Amino acid sequence: MSTATFTDLLRHPKDVVAQTEQGAVRITRRDAEDLVLMRAGDLEGQDRGIALASRLMRGALTHHGDMAAAVKDAFPLTSFLSESGVKQFAAEMDHLVWSSAELGAYGRLLGAFYSWEGTAEAIADGMEPADPATFLPQDQWIEAEYPG
Repeated sequence: MSTATFTDLLRHPKDVVAQTEQGAVRITRRDAEDLVLMRAGDLEGQDRGIALASRLMRGALTHHGDMAAAVKDAFPLTSFLSESGVKQFAAEMDHLVWSSAELGAYGRLLGAFYSWEGTAEAIADGMEPADPATFLPQDQWIEAEYPG
């Protein structure tokens, strides 16, 4: 988080607002509590991330650490995933939720969740789920795509 004074904000508002492109800006004031200036989309993303992380953590605690049971209980989208898909979804959420909450950065958690949500929507719309065994590991497809 960068910092600017309230006087900076009053004298050079465009410069201070431009700093929000890099993240929140703490506006320091002499005689009052500091303010925080940030983009609305960043705040909304943080709110969505906190809500998702809370839902996942609550489910994991309710199910005694069993994230697969937690996601099945919390997210109806899992009914469209195979059993192995549910396990992969749960493992990814389990991997990301704790570190996201600790760091206060929820972008990767939200991105992974939305990806799984999109997969479930595609399956619900009739798309056949892909067999993960048909995909080459990344280092092999790069070599196949760009030999030499």
